[in-house]
Amino acid sequence: MFLSDISIKRPIMMTMFLLVFVLFGGIAYFSLDLNLMPDIEVPYVTVQTVYPGAGPKELESEVTKKIEDAVSTISQIKSLVSYSLEGVSIVQIEFELDKDVDIANQETKDKVDAILNDLPDDAETPIIQKFEIGADPVVDLVLTGNMSPVELYELADKRLKDRFSQINGVASVDIVGGQQREIKIELDNRIVYQNSISLLLLSQIIASENVDIPGGNFKRASHEYSARLKGKYSSLEALRNLEITTPSGKKILGKIANVSDSGEEVRIRSTFFQNLSKSKENNVVILSVIKAKDGNTVELAEQVQDILPELKNELPEGVELEVVTDKSIFIKASVEDTLTNIGMGVILTALVLLFFLHDLRSTIIAALSMPFSIISTFMLLDFSGYSLNVMTLMGLSTSVGILVANSIVVLENIFRHKEMGNGKKEAAGKGTSEVVIAVIASAMTNIVVFLPLANMSSLIGSVFKEFALTVTYATVFSIIVSFTLTPMLASIILPEHDTKKHKIGEWLEKLFKSWERAYQNILRVIVKN
Repeated sequence: MFLSDISIKRPIMMTMFLLVFVLFGGIAYFSLDLNLMPDIEVPYVTVQTVYPGAGPKELESEVTKKIEDAVSTISQIKSLVSYSLEGVSIVQIEFELDKDVDIANQETKDKVDAILNDLPDDAETPIIQKFEIGADPVVDLVLTGNMSPVELYELADKRLKDRFSQINGVASVDIVGGQQREIKIELDNRIVYQNSISLLLLSQIIASENVDIPGGNFKRASHEYSARLKGKYSSLEALRNLEITTPSGKKILGKIANVSDSGEEVRIRSTFFQNLSKSKENNVVILSVIKAKDGNTVELAEQVQDILPELKNELPEGVELEVVTDKSIFIKASVEDTLTNIGMGVILTALVLLFFLHDLRSTIIAALSMPFSIISTFMLLDFSGYSLNVMTLMGLSTSVGILVANSIVVLENIFRHKEMGNGKKEAAGKGTSEVVIAVIASAMTNIVVFLPLANMSSLIGSVFKEFALTVTYATVFSIIVSFTLTPMLASIILPEHDTKKHKIGEWLEKLFKSWERAYQNILRVIVKN
């Protein structure tokens, strides 16, 4: 065969050729992301619209129906489900699996933007989001301290959230707990009735007064100045001194209403229970760091841990920040455990080879095909944009036995030609050429079993795609190794003539011969009858 002949005649050139795969495979291994599961894109897009104070029927006619009519013209929609609840409308759009979720999300946004003027004025801007399976918090941190819930929330929102959002690979930082700041204006029913105050008009007056208005430009001599009218409230006292027009004359807001700086109504509370010390803390804020689609879970968690000491030093006295959940720990443990199992599989396979071949040189030749194929597979995984996860590592684990099988077939035929009296180089060439079709056919049976899994047009097919292609990549490299590395090493390190076997090897050879004779007798009886 062409490959085996070149490997035997030009061993240095072929060694360099194989080392290129190993080198790039090793580089790819260290650049691969670590994830628990493959990144799967599910073509789901949701449109959520908040309409405060509106009932389900009003939402259905004023918001939901209009959004449904707008997005229904998008191509490749599989199903469209909507929910009109108290104060909120949710429209869920499921697309066909071959639809690019980013394109679907953008098309949905364009259709909704086109009808924004048709929606009620009091309705908030619709939020369009694509569904991401991996958009779960990677790291959860708890902020506690002897501060009010409002101050604690302000610290988390204004300072810590911005710092965590700057980390590479972070999609968003969610905050749960604490209490958001809110300026409350409370009026007594009697005062409202006596002064004939319209609450809607009062709200509009307060909003119109709380704005900064640009005043244009003016020139003075050779200089040009920009002007603006500053109208935003700079303090609580400025709001209290606001004049309100009523049918009975102008009134000072602070004299007819109670203006206070407090927090909004808390609807979601968070509690931190420390199981080790059996302590409970109710005044806490939870910060959840969510990974972006192209982010690395392990690297993201490490960067959070790196900046944590600096953030702790900047916190006020009595305030603590600690990590309570770190998903990268489980991911690293899972990956390390799987890699350990692969290593054990390689070692045990080599020991089994040593038992049956009872020759150290032959064992080394066959066993080297496994690390060569596995390391080279990382290169194709990187080119395919995959990560080190449970599926890809499971594919490598599954292919460990397959990787060595092709080399054993080639090696056994080389030994057969040596027993026939051929030299080691001649035996390596002839022995490899004779089994080319058999080795390729054997490897193809594995490929045709796993490759269809990668082409399944279902959600399960997306999950098993990386598993199937990893097995396929490893099997392809095992074919290359069996036609290059195996005959090359056989022509170099095998002895020219059979040497005297070790006593254990002689005993094993007798044992195997007895098994062959027993099988021969059984086969003779079966064929005869």
